[in-house]
Amino acid sequence: MFNNKIIVIYLILFSIFTVANITSCSDLKGLFYDEQPFPDPMPPNYDNLEDIIQQSVVPNSNIIDPAIASKHKDLEEQYSIDCIKEEWYFCPPSLFLEEIWQFKIITNICKYPEEVLEVGECIQKFECDPSDPIPFDEICAFVISTGGNILGTQQKWCEKGVWKYTECIACEPEVCDGIDNDCNGMIDDGLPIKDCYNDCGFGDLICVEGEEVCFAPDPAEEVCDYKDNDCNGLIDEGQTNICGTCGDIPTEVCNGFDDDCDGEIDEELFQPCETICGTGIEFCLLGSWIGCTADQPMPEFCDGLDNDCDGQVDEGLDCLCTLDMVGALFPCFEQPLECGMGFKTCECLNDECTQFGTTDCYAMCAYEIEPPDNCDILKGLIVDEECNNWDDNCNQLIDEDLYKVCYTGPPQTMNVGACLPGTMMCQAGEYGGYYASSDGTETFIPDFCPNETLPADKDECNGQDDNCDGSIDDGKELVDTDILFIIDASGSMNDEIEAVMIALNQFAAHYQDEEVIKWGLFMGPFKEGDPGDWSSMGEYNLLISNLAPFSDFMGSFSSIPAIGLSGKETLYDMVYLSIHNLIAYDSLPHKIENLTYEYSNPSSVVGSGDYFMDPAVQDFNIDWRPEAKRVIIVFTDEPGDSLLKMLTDLDDPLTMYYEDIRQENIIEIIYKAPDLRIYPFTNLISKDSGVIGKWTGFNPFAIASGGSWYKLTSNPAEMYESLMQIIEENACE
Repeated sequence: MFNNKIIVIYLILFSIFTVANITSCSDLKGLFYDEQPFPDPMPPNYDNLEDIIQQSVVPNSNIIDPAIASKHKDLEEQYSIDCIKEEWYFCPPSLFLEEIWQFKIITNICKYPEEVLEVGECIQKFECDPSDPIPFDEICAFVISTGGNILGTQQKWCEKGVWKYTECIACEPEVCDGIDNDCNGMIDDGLPIKDCYNDCGFGDLICVEGEEVCFAPDPAEEVCDYKDNDCNGLIDEGQTNICGTCGDIPTEVCNGFDDDCDGEIDEELFQPCETICGTGIEFCLLGSWIGCTADQPMPEFCDGLDNDCDGQVDEGLDCLCTLDMVGALFPCFEQPLECGMGFKTCECLNDECTQFGTTDCYAMCAYEIEPPDNCDILKGLIVDEECNNWDDNCNQLIDEDLYKVCYTGPPQTMNVGACLPGTMMCQAGEYGGYYASSDGTETFIPDFCPNETLPADKDECNGQDDNCDGSIDDGKELVDTDILFIIDASGSMNDEIEAVMIALNQFAAHYQDEEVIKWGLFMGPFKEGDPGDWSSMGEYNLLISNLAPFSDFMGSFSSIPAIGLSGKETLYDMVYLSIHNLIAYDSLPHKIENLTYEYSNPSSVVGSGDYFMDPAVQDFNIDWRPEAKRVIIVFTDEPGDSLLKMLTDLDDPLTMYYEDIRQENIIEIIYKAPDLRIYPFTNLISKDSGVIGKWTGFNPFAIASGGSWYKLTSNPAEMYESLMQIIEENACE
């Protein structure tokens, strides 16, 4: 760094200074400029040799600086390590302008006076990087009048390799200004939350990025919630119904008030009613239910009927016999009468005629000079059959062919929409019906109304008024929807397929005339070949019905071939082929023209292990309608599998290889297929482990398409409810 002349001059001057006063380091330091960035080195102090010795050793050890030991190995042999001390001094500024230079002096402090062992070279020493003079803030502390220290801030910068500082200014209490006023390293912290107010009410005044912001409610669009949402002083303006309340118009109830605000009170309100004698209908008048049409119990009198409806006939009565009633005739249906209707009368039981009784039940002929043609002395008066456990018409049959209409739902819903009455029959003098138990037995239950259709909880989207409120589908409308069933036809699915068949037959009543919905059926594998040797049969997947009206679909479903034993259920193949024409050709991970079954013979079966399809793979296309919603419903108790392979290099037989259709391939094209949802019906294991790479993998198809997983079951009712839910979710708007 220096030329030789400068070094020579420096060494001459330094020698003069050293010789002149080698024992007084303070005199030596006085030659250098006053402004020193480091603390002055400790002057020799021969009264405290221990402190001086410690300055020369590495902190926390008794070993001298390795650099000194290496450089002065010869000195270590002559002097004790503990006697060697090194100190740094500033070089004369006249030689080096305003830069900072220092040199090191090594002395033996164990001699008296101290012996200078070595004088080091003058080298450049920076306290900081002089190329980075940009000032910055740092925390400082200073003493206050009370004797303590307080924190403050000061600016610090590097000037010519030396740190420079401004005056330390005391920190202030934190305020909302985006500055760390209290010098704790955080900006706008610990500020109290103040109250504030706008047109919508009170809120919190909070400091945000150096500014106070009032977090009070903002005006919003007015909604019907009994609040002034837009803060204009009005509540629910333009939002309430005819009754001045939120929501739908209240339903009229029997309470003496005009609940629906139409100017009428308790209008057209009916409900079922009953007495111990039976059921009927009553209506509401000014908050009270009146006019029950059910038979009312009456005092028992001698007529062969249960007038008081306690289950007994003429009990506790002597046929109402009094002196005035002697000779009066009462209808009767009892022995000794064989059938038909007879009469009995009151008679005196003593001469004073103070006790009375009734005669036996005799035919009317006994009291007629010319008995009518329909009256027999033994049988009685032949009348129409009634439900009284008696052969009224004398045909040796009791209560035969007696029926009456019944309905247990709200009276106003009978014969409205899908709600229809049932029919009760008479048995042993009581009207009722037979109830089929789960074990197949039937039990006659009095007052049970079989075959009635009651209101549903809500309308299904099926073109009917299911809840019998007079509105079809409650505003819903069927839209164009294509539904494709993919069914595992293996032998293990027999019970489930039967349940699906029953559930779909229930559909027929709802959708057979709905042209907006098209139905398709894709099943497999089926066995084909010699029925005497199933092991040699080939297996194939069959498109039984492309998308067609429901009646055609059900006809195809009912004519499916017999289900046989199978090897592999290639359901991944079925799903892939069903949706491949919904996306762009270039986006297909497997090109259809390159796909083939590992063992294939589309024209005939040649032996065990053959897999093929009808139609052939390259001709397979589901007739999805462009503007329709698309639904695929998969039924299987097996994991996904694939036998379709893609030849990656058809031109070179030596390099071509097969690539299976994998789960991730199907998920890839599901994401690209528009208006498509997949609904798998699998067992519980399929739901819980339906993750890519797991044993069963159909649940990811539902997740990727926005569909849902359903439990596979052999219960037709559960399958029907699940299928109706899918139709409701997709085909109704």
